[in-house]
Amino acid sequence: MKQRLFRGKRAGGAIGLAVALVALSVAIAPSLAAGESSESGGATVFIRDGKQGLRFVAPKTIAEGESLTVVNQTNPKKVGPHTFSLVQPEFIPKTPKAQKVCFTKGHICKAIAHWHGVKGNGPPTENPAEAGAEGWSTMGSLTEKGDSWFTGEKPKASIEQRVDAGATAGPVTIYFMCAIHPWMHGKITVEPAG
Repeated sequence: MKQRLFRGKRAGGAIGLAVALVALSVAIAPSLAAGESSESGGATVFIRDGKQGLRFVAPKTIAEGESLTVVNQTNPKKVGPHTFSLVQPEFIPKTPKAQKVCFTKGHICKAIAHWHGVKGNGPPTENPAEAGAEGWSTMGSLTEKGDSWFTGEKPKASIEQRVDAGATAGPVTIYFMCAIHPWMHGKITVEPAG
C-alpha cells in the first residue's frame, strides 16, 4: 500500500520516512470534529480523497489572528498519513520529477521530516513542528524550519491554531503542502485583521 504513495526508483527511503512519520500518532494538538467552527471564528482546510484524488480543500482567505483548523477526512489505513506544512512557494515540487525526488537530500519533503525531529528513518519526535511566532506563522525552506502538522493514523484527526502571518500592513499569502503526498499543495491569502 505505501509503495503507491511514493512513485519512482527512490521510493524505498521515502517509504521508510513515511513509516517513521506514521509512528507519530500521538501528541496531536487540540482538535475539532469535522464540520465544527472554532469559538474565535476562522476557517477550515480539509484533507480529502475521492474522484478528484488526494487534495486540500482550503478557503481563499482568512483574517490575521483568526483560527485555521486543518481536518483530515481521508482514511489513513487506505492512503496513509499527511502533513500540513507551511512552505515558501519556490520549494513546492510542482512537476512529477520534482515530486518523485522530494524525500531525497536537498529537497523540501526531507526538510519537513527534519522539522518533525526525524533522524534517518527514525520516528518523528515533534508534532506539531513550530517555528517563529505561535500558530500558523512561518513558511519553511531547506534551511529554515516552518510550521507543520502530521496527521498520524487517527481517523478525523485535526488541529486548530491561530494565523499569525504578519498581515498587519496588507495581505500576505501562506503556501502549504503535504510532504508525504507532494502533489498536494495550496495557498491562502491572510487579510489584515478587522
